[in-house]
Amino acid sequence: MTATRRRSHRLGRAIFMVCAILALVVAAGFALSLRAILQNARADARTSADVIIVLGAAVYPGEQPSPALYARTRTGVGLYQQGYAQHIIVSGGLGGYPPSEAEVMRRIALGMGVPEEAIFLEDQSHSTVENFKNSASIMAEHGWDSALVVSDPYHMYRACRVGRDAGLAVYPVPAADSPTWTIRHLRAYYTLRETFAMMAYEATRVWRQVF
Repeated sequence: MTATRRRSHRLGRAIFMVCAILALVVAAGFALSLRAILQNARADARTSADVIIVLGAAVYPGEQPSPALYARTRTGVGLYQQGYAQHIIVSGGLGGYPPSEAEVMRRIALGMGVPEEAIFLEDQSHSTVENFKNSASIMAEHGWDSALVVSDPYHMYRACRVGRDAGLAVYPVPAADSPTWTIRHLRAYYTLRETFAMMAYEATRVWRQVF
């Protein structure tokens, strides 16, 4: 075997080993993220808090809430009506169809009897990180530091991780009746998608800490 072929062979083995290690890391990350998502999906830690943060979901054509958006809002309003908090932040910007997710949630909450002065509109965010960054600013303005967080069950683990990273004391309350969770094939799809989103979030956190 010539020197050139030996170098080529060693390089090929090195590339294979690196790819194999990366594949193992990704597989382990996927398994750990999926396990954490499923373990925390049904965790309901409702307690008295300063505010309820309801995270947005899709708005349908004609200014109609998606079933997930309606389920989340209904859960948040239920917490308000049960006296867990005296204020609600509806959080979500403009998606594929107007108006903003927050505006549609505000209308639902008003229709369910929540007074206008109890609802705070956060209508600029387009990601979970922005949801909490912008909601944290609203909370800081009013001296609030604890929040009940409402979202779909598959989203609760990452949502609360992001909320804590934003410096908030957060307590999960999943919208357990959302069809993205109660319908089996939707649960599988959104849980899979959320697993990759969780992996991306953790990778970003590590990158920022290192660099």
